Order: sequence, then structure tokens, then C-alpha cells
Amino acid sequence: MKKAMYSVITVFFIAFTSVYAQENKNVHKETVTKKVTVKDTKVDTKVVQEVKEDNEVVKVEGTNEQDQNAKVITSKSGTSEQVVADEVSVDAGNAEKIMQNRNRMSEELKASIQNQKAEAEKRRQILLKKKMERQKELEQRRQELESRPDGMAKLKKDD
Repeated sequence: MKKAMYSVITVFFIAFTSVYAQENKNVHKETVTKKVTVKDTKVDTKVVQEVKEDNEVVKVEGTNEQDQNAKVITSKSGTSEQVVADEVSVDAGNAEKIMQNRNRMSEELKASIQNQKAEAEKRRQILLKKKMERQKELEQRRQELESRPDGMAKLKKDD
């Protein structure tokens, strides 16, 4: 009875495995890591991983024949993005350089403004001096015109 039972179980096992098809699964994962940084004094470092997954299933019919045709079924599951690290930091070196540049530019601007004010004052003094000279010349000419020889009558002003 034991032999019969073992033989029935063996036949059942062989029949069971030959009925179902064989499958071979291959999974290809492609991971792309991106690192994003922003320049200036604020450095934003963000590490993002993109995972692309391709599933290949090779199916073979469940018969005992050799050299069977295999079906390859390829399915692409979508890409998934995952943020691994997200850091925000301040770059002290860049901040210091920016402050130095701003200070230098403000000093240059102040110096330029002072130079322009000095030049404008010089021009104003020159124009004032020329105006005074013209006033003197005008007064001198007026006196020459008003001084008449002895025999001539004095000029009268019209009202």
C-alpha cells in the first residue's frame, strides 16, 4: 500500500509540474542620481534619485518537448523620483566676498561723488570769477560812456 501511495504521489507531482508553464523573471533597475546646487551665498543641495524599472518575463510552455519557443514579455513600470537629501546652507566665503565687493563699490561710489562735487565747485568758482570780471568790464564801460567831454551835456535818463 505504501508503494502504491508513493507511486500515486510521484505521478501526481510529475503531472502537476508538467502542466504549469515555466517562468523566468528578470528585473532591471536603473538609478540616476542628480545633485542640484544653487550658487550665491545660499547653497541649496538637493539629491534626487530617479529609478527606472523594466520587468522581463520569459514564459515557456509546460510540455516536455525540447527547443520550445519562449515568449518574452517586457513591461516598463514608470519612473519614480525619490529625494534623498535636501540641505540648505550659507556659504560663508561667498557671503564675505559679496560683502567686500559691496563695500568696495560703495566706497568707489562715494569717492566718485566727492570728485564730481569738487569738479562742479571748481566750475562754479570759474563761472563766478568770469561773471565778476564781466561785471567789472561792464561798469568800466558804463563809466567811460557816462563821462562826457566838458562841452557836452549830461545824459538824461528816460522815465
